[in-house]
Amino acid sequence: MQTRRIRAQSGVRFARPDDGRALWSNLPLAVVAMIVVAIVSGALGASRNGAGTIDPSASPQPTGPTGATTPAGVGSGATAAPAPSSRPPLPGCRYGDEIAAHAGYGEWRRTIVDTMFRLPADYRPPDLVAGAQAGLAGGGSVRNVAIADLRELTRAARNAGARLAVQSAYRSAARQATVFGGWVRVSGIVGARRFSARPGHSEHQLGTAIDFRAARGGPPWNGDFASTPQGKWLAANAWRFGWIMSYPAGAQADTCYSGEPWHFRYLGRPIAAEVHHSGLSLRAWLWRSSGQ
Repeated sequence: MQTRRIRAQSGVRFARPDDGRALWSNLPLAVVAMIVVAIVSGALGASRNGAGTIDPSASPQPTGPTGATTPAGVGSGATAAPAPSSRPPLPGCRYGDEIAAHAGYGEWRRTIVDTMFRLPADYRPPDLVAGAQAGLAGGGSVRNVAIADLRELTRAARNAGARLAVQSAYRSAARQATVFGGWVRVSGIVGARRFSARPGHSEHQLGTAIDFRAARGGPPWNGDFASTPQGKWLAANAWRFGWIMSYPAGAQADTCYSGEPWHFRYLGRPIAAEVHHSGLSLRAWLWRSSGQ
């Protein structure tokens, strides 16, 4: 009823759905050509711009500040790590005696001890146990938090034909003073600082660092330990058991010490995997992640 009244008032003939051919046939040929050209041009433009059919079931991907798609597994509630440029740069290898920011016994995964930051003189972890509990000869003690993974590391190395022993493990500040003093007498103060930590500045005082050696060998620095079966195995596999080489060769600008392929620090398997896959030295990784 309403449609019929509008038609009567306007005098315009409305085509029915089956009346399409009649409508087109009444249009001038030039008008039809213009319409066809417009339709084709629009389709080509949509193709060039990547337009396509929208799937109503697809969820939009969240984007970051630059419009890049957020990596899989990062939800809107996740806290992204600050961009490297937002962190202060890794300090150079200067000498100081500042107490490390994370020097509590429960913060052993985060503590940075280097040429600048040190532990309190009375720092002695309360849970030290003999390295022999992990099946390692050579004596020395480590923190109990590391013993289970150290036992697994020792067993895996032995099964691979790379039997290990301990050259040195936990050292008190007083013991480190003796060690450092001995190297000063041999190499002078400047030389000793390149490969030996001053008292309070040694990772060994954390109770989570070990100098390994071959089970039937002498001190690892008396030869090319990196080329031995033990050195090769540790470099390739220690991280799988939570242990990271603190001072890799060629990284002295980051680590502040010459390469020590025998010195490994325990961080636990998840963090050790992160450090390993980051490609950073341990000191650089700790600086970027600990908020030192």
